[in-house]
Amino acid sequence: MLDFKPVDLSMKELVDSYTSRYGEGSCQHSFVSSFYFNHKYGDMFCEHDNYLYTLRSKLCTQNERVYLFPHGERNGIKNAVQNVINDAHEHNARVRFETLTENAKDLVCELFPGKFTVVYNRDYSEYIYSTEKLIRLEGHAFKPKRNEIHKFFRDYEGRCEILRILPEHIELIRDFHKKWMEQKISSEFDIYYKNGLYNDNDAVQVGLDHFFELGLDGIVVLIDGIVCGYNFGAALSHECFDDIAEKGDLSIQHIYKVIRNEFVKICCSGYKYVNLEEDLGIEGLRSMKLIYSPDFMIDKFLLYENE
Repeated sequence: MLDFKPVDLSMKELVDSYTSRYGEGSCQHSFVSSFYFNHKYGDMFCEHDNYLYTLRSKLCTQNERVYLFPHGERNGIKNAVQNVINDAHEHNARVRFETLTENAKDLVCELFPGKFTVVYNRDYSEYIYSTEKLIRLEGHAFKPKRNEIHKFFRDYEGRCEILRILPEHIELIRDFHKKWMEQKISSEFDIYYKNGLYNDNDAVQVGLDHFFELGLDGIVVLIDGIVCGYNFGAALSHECFDDIAEKGDLSIQHIYKVIRNEFVKICCSGYKYVNLEEDLGIEGLRSMKLIYSPDFMIDKFLLYENE
């Protein structure tokens, strides 16, 4: 049986050493993601024979144990997957693999033919962009965005500051986020979306509480000395940076375009790619992410062990 331990900050170096090598640039595969969304997933980790195993304890049921794909070298992955199957069976449950990449899905199906039912969910596909594309916004298609960013800086010339997040900014960001949440909740009638906002709020508070311990990096935007937006994220690997939390005051025209562009310039310029994560089926998010023309998508799959 695999000996899983609840996620805590002391595990960061260990988990990062596996996910940065084997995580395929997926936002699901990072210590920050597991710690940030602990209230939602309850991730637990086990290192065994040079493989890292992840159990999503809060998604488990009496009959089903939920895991991420094991991280480690491919030449031993069959034994690693078998270890997951054995662990579930020792708990009298079946395996469910959560959000596997296409490579991981294909490998499991090749090694264990007929053992799993595969389900694709478009809502969990991740959007990956060239950092240079998001910084430069070159070409005719991005001309409106360039013009809108320029207009913002003309309108707020001498009044706007864009700063890398420092310890003295954390409480200012927290205060802004509280007001942002109140406005969003009061204007939103869809209960599913509201629940998503509450989950997101819990995660943002964790990120702000442990910002520098988690190795987060980001920007804060101030107009007349007042916070009107922020964005932060974390490295997924040596070549991919994860854009985790992006919030702006919608009463300020073009604020999100500015936040996104400045965040990538300031925090992501040393990385080849930026991961803008999933759209979760939210129409506005999907439209925005498609407009930026992702270089590629990381499609995600659920695998259910057959009875």
